[in-house]
Amino acid sequence: MPKKTGDSLVEQKTEGKRCVDNFDMLKGLNYDAFNQYRAQFDKINNSHAYFKSHEGLMEQDPKELMTLTLNDKLNMVCEQVKSQAFLEIQKKMKVISQI
Repeated sequence: MPKKTGDSLVEQKTEGKRCVDNFDMLKGLNYDAFNQYRAQFDKINNSHAYFKSHEGLMEQDPKELMTLTLNDKLNMVCEQVKSQAFLEIQKKMKVISQI
């Protein structure tokens, strides 16, 4: 059964919230890693802002390509943050288990 447009939007918002939650958690677990990923998010956000400011000058195909590329990069960084947060939690649990 095909997804409704509204369902997709809700999923995107949920995924975005999870990404932000993992990012916030990483800030408390490993500040250096947090800063590394923050720099990547900043680059993506700057690219998105540039794209939005020049969107009217682009034809449809380059617009779609840029949108796909930015979304893919964002999803990739979110998955890396999720993985890093998991690794940091594992490190904390190892310390706790040795008490």
